[in-house]
Amino acid sequence: MTDTTLAASPARLSRADWLASLPRNTACSALVLHDAEYRLLLVHATYEDSWQFVGGVRDAQDDPWTTAVREAREEIGYELVGPPRLLGYDWVTFDDCEPAVQHFFRAPVLEPGRLDDIRLSEEHDDWLLLSVEEWTRHLGPHRARRLRPVRDALRTGRPLCLRDGYPVT
Repeated sequence: MTDTTLAASPARLSRADWLASLPRNTACSALVLHDAEYRLLLVHATYEDSWQFVGGVRDAQDDPWTTAVREAREEIGYELVGPPRLLGYDWVTFDDCEPAVQHFFRAPVLEPGRLDDIRLSEEHDDWLLLSVEEWTRHLGPHRARRLRPVRDALRTGRPLCLRDGYPVT
């Protein structure tokens, strides 16, 4: 009997055994901050020398939206107001741990004056607002591969559905 069969047959197991048989993954959320030209704001993480969307891993009792709001406040001092606007997700797999689902939420268009209000946390030492093309030159194609689909989802309003940064077709 495979794990898939166990998860699909809860009547054969105790609740505890059935729950233990379910696959595990990490949930993360990101707030996609952009200007009217669809330039994307990324922050530089000091703990791993990488550029990333504003966001992070879900706390135990948080839903994805609460995570995005909290992380934006903690990482750049951005107070998000209004209803959630889900942009989509990226299902990310790793060689050394369980997969993660990264939820993307659309922020309101950044007005130039809001950029002056950015206050970086200790986890970050810089931020940049660049076009996808500029980010690709800055990060390289592998690290930047999810940026074009994210930008396109912002422009078109079509849901973002990625697997390891590539659009699911």
